[in-house]
Amino acid sequence: MTSPIKITASQATADKRLLNHEWVELTNEGTAPFNVEGCMLTTAVGSGRQRDVTTLKAGVVLQPGERLRLITGSAGKQSHGEAPSAEGVRNVHLFLKAPYLERPGLTLRLVNHAHQELCRAVHAPD
Repeated sequence: MTSPIKITASQATADKRLLNHEWVELTNEGTAPFNVEGCMLTTAVGSGRQRDVTTLKAGVVLQPGERLRLITGSAGKQSHGEAPSAEGVRNVHLFLKAPYLERPGLTLRLVNHAHQELCRAVHAPD
């Protein structure tokens, strides 16, 4: 299955309390809008078992060329820190309670509701 959606960047947080500093960026490289409702973000160490991180909610449609930053924390929680600037990228908060990009080399996958892989990337911090 060829998907127009790509994982184009990821950033872990240096402080586990600052969840808004951790994010994954998706980009629609296709020519049509793409609805990510029901897609799941998963992680795995190497070829190990996939761990579901979150299922994306309704109302998130990426337009052609659009970039979307999936931020781990909550927008309304000061203790999660300030989210990155949204210049050129739409921010969507996942409202998770803990970071998930805990190590370099982690495989990130976006799968659809039928668990078909749409894209994958390896988390490689700068």
